[in-house]
Formats: sequence, C-alpha cells, structure tokens
Amino acid sequence: MTINPVWLHYLILVISGLLNLVGLVGLLLVFFPGLTVAWIGQLIWVIFVGFNKSHEGWQFGLTIAIFVLNTLIMIIGSLLDNILGASGTRKMGVPWWEILVTMVVMIVGGILLTPLGGLALALGTLFLIEYNRLEKDHKKAWESTKALAFGYGSAAILRFFLCIVMIALWVFMVVVL
Repeated sequence: MTINPVWLHYLILVISGLLNLVGLVGLLLVFFPGLTVAWIGQLIWVIFVGFNKSHEGWQFGLTIAIFVLNTLIMIIGSLLDNILGASGTRKMGVPWWEILVTMVVMIVGGILLTPLGGLALALGTLFLIEYNRLEKDHKKAWESTKALAFGYGSAAILRFFLCIVMIALWVFMVVVL
C-alpha cells in the first residue's frame, strides 16, 4: 500500500501544526518546554520539505534563515525563562540553593498536582524557607516570594510572545515559501 504524496504532505503539515499549537498552549505549564515542542514541529516540516530546496534559491535560503532564527528564538527563550525566574529572587538575596529547591518542587508538584498546584507549592515552599531563614520575618519572606512569582510570570509572558513569533514565521514559511 502506498501513501499518496499529497496526503503525506497534509499529514506532515497537520502534525507540525499540532506540535506548534501544543507548544503554544503548553506554555501555560510552567515547566513545559513549549518553545522546544513548537520548534520540533517546525523541524519536522522543514526536513519533510527539504528546506524548500526544490524551490527557487531565494526560497531555499529564506527557509534556512527563518528556521535558524526560530532556533535562536527557542534557545534564547528557554534560557531567559530560567534567568527571569531567578533574577528577581536573587536580587532579594535569596540563595541559589533555595531557588533550585523551589524549581524542583515546582516540577514535581506540577506533575503530581497540576501545573498550578506545582506553582503554588513552589511559592509556598520558598515562603516557608525564607520565613525560617529570615528569622520569622514574614514581610521579607513575602517580598522574596513575590519576586519569584513576578519572575516566573514575566518569563511566561515572554515565552508566549516568542512562541507566537516562531509560529508566525513558520506559517510564513509554509504559506509563502
């Protein structure tokens, strides 16, 4: 049994599009690598179409350029996620070990209790650790906790917009090139 090339083309397009959509929606989960999932969908597409090598030279070159740009966006977005999540907290004087503990708690809690449960558990953990470290000063502990929440919120918004840019560039690649 052979698969009609037109059907295969549309099947790969749908799979790639779904991975882009899952990546975008997955960004609602704090620990989900949504940018990477969207990028994998785009990788599948560009490999299937051979980076548009069978088209004009400018289309081939532009396809490569867009994919490289999306790769850079994915890498930078993933790094910024961790940096923004920790930077505000570090400015408040929170030690690295506390930040790492809250990240682990968030991941494990997100898997066991849903993403929002994991985030709440991580923030609660940081508050309790800071409360004890800062000699029962709930105001300072709360400030550290707010800084972590703001950092993760900023990172989530940034990753969402970066994913939209990646998807828009991919759609341009699919439709125009």
